[in-house]
Amino acid sequence: MEDLCAAMVAKGVQEICLTEHIEPGHPGKGVDIPPVWDVWFQEIRDMREKFPMLTIRSGIEIGDNPLCREETKRLLDTLPLDFRLLSLHLVNGVDCYDNEKYFTGKSRAQAYREYAEAKVESVTDWTDFDSVAHIGYVAKFSVYTGQDRPLRYEDAPDAFDTLLRFMIEKGKCLEINTSGYGTTGDTLPHSSIVRRYIELGGELFTFGSDSHDVGRDYADIERAKDAVRAMGGKYQAAFCQRERTLYRI
Repeated sequence: MEDLCAAMVAKGVQEICLTEHIEPGHPGKGVDIPPVWDVWFQEIRDMREKFPMLTIRSGIEIGDNPLCREETKRLLDTLPLDFRLLSLHLVNGVDCYDNEKYFTGKSRAQAYREYAEAKVESVTDWTDFDSVAHIGYVAKFSVYTGQDRPLRYEDAPDAFDTLLRFMIEKGKCLEINTSGYGTTGDTLPHSSIVRRYIELGGELFTFGSDSHDVGRDYADIERAKDAVRAMGGKYQAAFCQRERTLYRI
C-alpha cells in the first residue's frame, strides 16, 4: 500500500481508491480469504497520515458468487467503505481465469455468452453498489487469440443492452479497466460496449488499472480517459462514504 501511494504522489495523482478483493465461496485454493479488516483500515489511516497530499479512499471489489450473495451483502453492511465495485469472476462456479476448465467443451460463442448472461444476472440482482467492474473478464484469460479474443458488444447485444440500460436507470458507473490493453488490445469492457453505453445515455465512469503489482500502478489510465472522452464519455466519479462527486473527464 505504501509503494502504491508513493507512486501515485510521484505521478501527480490527487485521489485514489483502494479496492481490496473479497471472493466468498471461491473454489480456488486460498482465494476465499478475506482481509483482516481492522488491520486493513488501520493501514489506510496510516497512509493518509503519511501522504496528506493524496486523498485515499477505502473501497472493495466484490467477487460476486450467487451462492454466497446474501451473506456478502450482510458483510458489506458492516464495513465503513467509501466505494463498492461489483465484479464477477465465477460463471456457473468456474473462474474464467482457469481457462482450460472454463473453455473446454464450449464454442467461443457459448463461452462468451454464458459469461455475458451471468454478468447480467449478477448486476441486476444487486442494488447497493457503485460501479460495475471489468465487463469482459472472460476475454482476459481466454484461450482465443487475436481478433477472436475480445468480448465485443455484438457477441451478446441483447444481454449487454439489458445490462447497460439497468446501470443507466440505477445510476451506476461503468468501470474502465486498463488491464485489457495488455491482454485483449482494448479496455475491459471493449470499446464497442463502452460506445453502446454512451449511445444509450450512460455518462458515469470509474477507471482502474487492476494494480496487482507495482508495474500496473496507474497504468494506461490517462490513455483510457482519452479514449472515453473521444467517444463522448462525460464524467469520472469519485466516492466518499458512498456519496458521489462527478468530474468532467
